Amino acid sequence: MKGYVGDKPFTQKVRETNQRRSTLLWLYSNLHPKFLASVLLASYASMGTSFGTLNENQENSVEGNNNKTNDHISELPEDILSHILSFLPVRDAAKARVLSPRWRYLCASTSNLNFDLFTIFGINDTMKYHSYSYNFWESKLKFINTVDKVLQLSGSKVDSFRICYSLGNGSACHIDRWISFAVRMQTEKIELDFYFLSRDKTYNFPCHLLPPGKISQLKHLCLKLCMLRLPHDFADRFNSLKTLDLDIVILDQNFCESILSACINLEWLRLVFCRLPVSFRICGKCVHLKFLVLEFCEGAKTFELSSLALTTFEYIGRDTNFTFIDVPSLRKVHINSGYDFESNEFAKDLSQLQILSLMLYTWEGQRTLRIPANMTKFSRLKQLKLFLVLTLDFDLLSVRFILNASPHLQKFHLGLHYQRAGKGQMKKKEDIKHIYHQLKEIKISGFSDRWIVKELVKYLLNNAVSLERMIVDTQASLYEGNGLLAAGLGRRQQQ
Repeated sequence: MKGYVGDKPFTQKVRETNQRRSTLLWLYSNLHPKFLASVLLASYASMGTSFGTLNENQENSVEGNNNKTNDHISELPEDILSHILSFLPVRDAAKARVLSPRWRYLCASTSNLNFDLFTIFGINDTMKYHSYSYNFWESKLKFINTVDKVLQLSGSKVDSFRICYSLGNGSACHIDRWISFAVRMQTEKIELDFYFLSRDKTYNFPCHLLPPGKISQLKHLCLKLCMLRLPHDFADRFNSLKTLDLDIVILDQNFCESILSACINLEWLRLVFCRLPVSFRICGKCVHLKFLVLEFCEGAKTFELSSLALTTFEYIGRDTNFTFIDVPSLRKVHINSGYDFESNEFAKDLSQLQILSLMLYTWEGQRTLRIPANMTKFSRLKQLKLFLVLTLDFDLLSVRFILNASPHLQKFHLGLHYQRAGKGQMKKKEDIKHIYHQLKEIKISGFSDRWIVKELVKYLLNNAVSLERMIVDTQASLYEGNGLLAAGLGRRQQQ
């Protein structure tokens, strides 16, 4: 007598199950896990469940309804289900657990833990959250409790761990516990962003919780609105770091010497709104440092850079003096500060420079930007981005002198932003001729119908004999750093 399952023969039931599983595995192999994660949320919504803890009757109801709702996705292997769940925010992953008892402990395999207003509360508007409509202290307690509960379920390796919430030294015991958890889980990236916090309540990052020497798996550390003091006894705790991102971080006076000596494998360093020593030096100890960004850092008056591996340097801040001693690999530089084209130090000190980005004001106090007709040549410069905040009387055609000093230039982006009227008026010039043999791509953003702008466009079209593409954009764009452009309104592009 043949075995039956329900009203179907047993062999037919097994065959259908195997076919369904094969189909699911094919879908997993060919569809992005983010899409499958959205299917989970759709299933969650169709079941009409609510975010919270199931009681016994609800559990039985969900379990009993599995066949009715055709929850075939739950038939996938647990490691695949865990991978799909890792693409969901913490809040949605927790919701997905009510779909079936089998999902309940799968959140433990999430490899990227991200806790912020959206993942915990489903809120995108940070300003609204902190200004009104929410009981901050009650929400803060809920945030801490939610993080604690999720970490209790997390039992596998965590690749990245992020906390973005208004926390300070008053929550140090909780934050220390979370960092200890991340260390135990061999986390490679830790990000702590404690915004909207007065400095007298700043959290002091616990260097002593990091494992010493080669034991540490931490490769990326990002701190915002924290305090970082590195005792000599714990200097080796940063040996494994490859990237260090510090934003509004209070540093001790010996930070530069101690941290740069400790981070022997550091490749990427970004300091934003940090107070630096009067003389900031990157010396030969950072043999692997490739990327250096300094934004709005007070205190430093001189910068001395010496790093064989350094390829990219960005500086946004006050006028200062740069000394490049031994940077043979430096190919890309962005400066948002004053620059003296008459001395043109970059062309002299950085003969290997290939990409240069400058954001300049054509006036600075009583000084006016002057671009001389003759300047030291950029012998290898291939890309130039020049962002100008200018007055109406600035001689825009003098920009051509920079192009004349760049015989190998291939790409030129000119960003214009008229901010104030000048003291005089520009006079039209006679036709000028200077052939650019290698210039292939030109972009002008902030284009207007001012005659001087149109004269410059005409000049470039007449002299760039190898030009392949020109983009004229009425939207002004200014460089913000980290490869980002701040755009204006009213975009209209012609090509």
